[in-house]
Amino acid sequence: MKELLKHPALYQAYQNAGGFFGARIKAIRDYLTLRPGMRIIDIGCGPGYILRHLPDGIDYTGFDVDEAYIAHAQRSFGHLGAFHCRHFDADAAREFAGADVVMMNGVLHHIGDDELKTTLANIRDVLAADGALFTLDGCYREGQSRIAKWLLDNDRGDFVRDRAGYYDLLRSAFSRVTLEIHDDYSRVPYTFAIGVAQK
Repeated sequence: MKELLKHPALYQAYQNAGGFFGARIKAIRDYLTLRPGMRIIDIGCGPGYILRHLPDGIDYTGFDVDEAYIAHAQRSFGHLGAFHCRHFDADAAREFAGADVVMMNGVLHHIGDDELKTTLANIRDVLAADGALFTLDGCYREGQSRIAKWLLDNDRGDFVRDRAGYYDLLRSAFSRVTLEIHDDYSRVPYTFAIGVAQK
């Protein structure tokens, strides 16, 4: 299964079938106010399908380290945004400074604590003074569905955390953090942690 998800079209089909991609759309609509002209950076953008659900007229830049995903995104959505196959590091933070929103959909649980703290510091630096980081990840919690726990246990990411784990990491770089848990965003039983962090 994990090998199959490396293929952009199969990955997107899996996301759609389980309602996981729909959960991203719902969470973005619930927690962000996006307007034409805003500069948005999407770290871990995958094959780029989220662009179909963002407002026209945004300035979108996607980052991912998977060459196949970025190639697919450039072919399918290159007319709507720019895509880069590279890590989001301090150089990228300087190059793309002044972003209104940084999104990380299903990314935090793929990154270990030390590396994530560095990445979050770079994100803080790339954001405009009133900008925000938006995150959405699978999350462990007491009493969650057995199906949800099984899916998290078998996720491609090795760093699925509970609410406190995600919150503490976001607070390592941001002074204002809101983090909420949802079990009602996908067709398949699943627990999501949605975070919004600001300087």
